[in-house]
Amino acid sequence: MSMLQMTGQVANVLETPEGTNRDGDKYGGYHQVQILCQQVLANGEKRMELFTLRTENPEEFRKHQGKHISVPVGVFARSGSLNFYMEKGGLPKALNTVSQA
Repeated sequence: MSMLQMTGQVANVLETPEGTNRDGDKYGGYHQVQILCQQVLANGEKRMELFTLRTENPEEFRKHQGKHISVPVGVFARSGSLNFYMEKGGLPKALNTVSQA
């Protein structure tokens, strides 16, 4: 079990376009899922944030399009901001209700 879980609504599942840069290196061609998450601020207001994560299992997320899920994630800091990534083999777990935290 993962230490960190991202909880939110599956907003979109997409495949990035493939291409080749000037040096001839290929890029793109991987799948991503966009998860809309709710963050409660110190004053009680709620802010919605969209996180885009790579996935090896796009069909598993398409099954949950528009529904609330949780998924295991990791986090790292780069240039003063936190970045999230889905753990290898991470699969969505359907949630029956949205937490009101």
